[in-house]
Formats: sequence, C-alpha cells, structure tokens
Amino acid sequence: MKKLLFTALAVVAFSGVAMAGTHEVKEVKEVEVVAEDCTTKAMNYIDNVYDPNGTRTPEQNHAAYQGYYQGCEDAKTKSISAN
Repeated sequence: MKKLLFTALAVVAFSGVAMAGTHEVKEVKEVEVVAEDCTTKAMNYIDNVYDPNGTRTPEQNHAAYQGYYQGCEDAKTKSISAN
C-alpha cells in the first residue's frame, strides 16, 4: 500500500513539474534582411575572379577593387531607393 501511495504521489508531483514549463508557441514570421558587405565582395572578386593567380600589379588590383566596390555601393543605393 505504501508503494502505491508513493507512486501516485510521485506521478502527481512530476506531472505538475512537467506541465509547469509548457506554454503556447507562437510562430513568428522572419523577415530576411540581405546585407551586402561590399568590401568583402570586392576583395573576394579580386582574389577569386580578377587575379586568382596573383599575376597583376597592385595598382591594377586596386583599380579593379575600387571599380567593383563602387559598383556594389551604387547597386545598394539603387535598390534602397527603389523600395
């Protein structure tokens, strides 16, 4: 009889503890924000597309970097003003 009483008491106690942390979960829609880091994109362009073998001069790489960076910034400005 003591085992049955202890078991019943334990079940009630643990079910109370288990139910205490439950709550309704609401689904939240996430808005995807695309942040363009033009510095990183320009560096990756130089390293992977424009001069992957390191055969161009630093001046050529710098000019290409500046051109790519400015184009990226202009594109961001146009997309922001379009919204």
